[in-house]
Amino acid sequence: MSTIKTKLAIILLSSIILYSCKKEDKIPNQKVNEENTLPKIKEDNDETVRTVTLFSFNNENNTEVIKISGSDAGDEDDFYLGGAKNIIIASKYKKNLELLKSDTLVISDYNHIVIDPKHTLRKKIQGVDYFLFAVKESPLGNGDPGIYLSFIMLNINNLKFYTLKYDGEYSLRSGEFVDGEFTKDKTLEANTAVYNELYQFGAKSKWIYKPTEQEKDINYYKNFEQKWDEDNYPEGKESSYPTIVKSTYYSENLFEFNGEYDKDRVIENEDFKIVSYFRNNIIGYDKNKKLYFPIAVESCHVGCDKEIKFISENEIKISHETDSERPDFINLSKIEFANEEL
Repeated sequence: MSTIKTKLAIILLSSIILYSCKKEDKIPNQKVNEENTLPKIKEDNDETVRTVTLFSFNNENNTEVIKISGSDAGDEDDFYLGGAKNIIIASKYKKNLELLKSDTLVISDYNHIVIDPKHTLRKKIQGVDYFLFAVKESPLGNGDPGIYLSFIMLNINNLKFYTLKYDGEYSLRSGEFVDGEFTKDKTLEANTAVYNELYQFGAKSKWIYKPTEQEKDINYYKNFEQKWDEDNYPEGKESSYPTIVKSTYYSENLFEFNGEYDKDRVIENEDFKIVSYFRNNIIGYDKNKKLYFPIAVESCHVGCDKEIKFISENEIKISHETDSERPDFINLSKIEFANEEL
């Protein structure tokens, strides 16, 4: 049934695009290039499903019109698709408005989609005319923190397309930028010319986190989460705390860097001040050394809050809301520090 609905949605989308073409008395000779990409917006008359033409341009000899269109566009933003099922298709028409071909570029269930109207490129590669653009998908709800980028390269002649993906999430160090990596695709990588062009195009995206030279150093304080994970879970993230916690001292105020916290999430004694962030990290401050250190690096979006308390001068108890009967214990005096000399 899902497949049938998808096919019907694509057919409807194609029909709407053809109708919008017929409403145009004349399609101007547009050229989309690296310096000047001007998307043309057309919307249908359906009040519940708003379909827009995201990009529209002519082929090289001006005998055909190519349109890239999306379904369920927002009322205030043509480049935001917010339906339960979002579809982006490419269509090619003759100058007499006869539909020649269409192909589906993106089908996304339960994701918000954003298209970057400014990050586009029209370029010939090995004699073939291509159009490149960028798409960002964010899952509905808060169960999946992932952000998924797609950089799409469309052959204007036959509508064949290639997609290079970048998967990541918004992290503490990256802020509003996506912290992740390009996914491996051996088939795409085998086509060197296409892959290189897509990679260069994707790497310029405003959405991707681009660390400075200083931020590339794993020992830099903004990387304390990555450093802690690397030291404690060398084989990959695990669901339980390590038997022996490894950490690093920092002179920078990790409390401020990690963000705001409520006073009732703070415990302290003569030697330590510890903050347990809501569904997030546990960070300590050594009052004697006057240095900060991560105790546990973790984050989640549902059902994973915790409470902490001292059970001795140097030992804390961590009780998770989902498993309060089996608390964890961490002895602060037994933490192994990478820079103990500080």
